[in-house]
Amino acid sequence: TGYPTRWEDQTKYRGGWVVDGQRQKTLRLRLQGKWGTLTNIFYNPYLPTLDDYFEPWTYDYQNLINAPLADEQPTARAISMVTGKYMDTIEAGPNWDDDLGGSQVYANNDPNFDGASDEEMRQ
Repeated sequence: TGYPTRWEDQTKYRGGWVVDGQRQKTLRLRLQGKWGTLTNIFYNPYLPTLDDYFEPWTYDYQNLINAPLADEQPTARAISMVTGKYMDTIEAGPNWDDDLGGSQVYANNDPNFDGASDEEMRQ
């Protein structure tokens, strides 16, 4: 479904271009025009949120470097780059669904397949 989550959902993010006019066709941004940019300069409700990107994280590499000798392999726990606290679960991130991109779970959530019949989904 992409990154940020559902990034291709044009109804949610209002991305891309549209053609206006019957006779004189003009191309314009779907989200806003010149004046809309000014009004949304400090707040734009259609941009992805932190939840859409998921919280950025790093790892506790010092635990790997400074771990005493033991029979078990030390691990590097995930640390939030927003709060600085340890994270118990990571639910999404860049390239998160690359290996699962062909799965039915992700295909069912892909906005490009909205309105597709069951037969089209099987192909």
